[in-house]
Amino acid sequence: MAKLMNINETTMPLGPASGEPGAGQTGPRRHFKHIGELSDESKAKVVIVYRTVPGEPNNCLVVGTKFLPDVYHDSLMKAVESDGGQAEKEFGVFMSRQTFPDGTNMLALLHNDNYIKKFATKDIIVTFGATVDGRITLDKLNTQIAKDLGVKVSDLAVADDTPAVAKTTPAVAKTTPKKSDAKKTTKK
Repeated sequence: MAKLMNINETTMPLGPASGEPGAGQTGPRRHFKHIGELSDESKAKVVIVYRTVPGEPNNCLVVGTKFLPDVYHDSLMKAVESDGGQAEKEFGVFMSRQTFPDGTNMLALLHNDNYIKKFATKDIIVTFGATVDGRITLDKLNTQIAKDLGVKVSDLAVADDTPAVAKTTPAVAKTTPKKSDAKKTTKK
């Protein structure tokens, strides 16, 4: 008799031995970081791109997955479930290094096409388990993370580390004649 094997490798296991025979093994992982839902009656599923916004610690940035075209949805979910996506504290950092199948940058496309939306952290439920104990509002999760790190919630926001570029304006040639030039041109 042939050995049964898992042909669906799209989910990430909990650890290196998950899904293998032995005591305490639970099989493929079903809950991931960076996944949540709206707290309203719609319970719409979201990917949490950034848990806080710089200067706005009570807001977050999310992508509503049901609004994405299938090809983008599938690629985004594979990125969330990947080892790299799960390893990042903020999924947006990982997204900025990923591309969709058409070669476009994942974070840039979602931002430019207005798929990323700002929500109050109290309006997002982070789902990390099947029971009530596996659900927490994002504002409470952020408070707990900040407490554990010994920082304020506002310090959790990802800082923009791109080098500052001095704004330069092109030199504009003066077209207004000097007063002395104006006198010369008016006298004939």
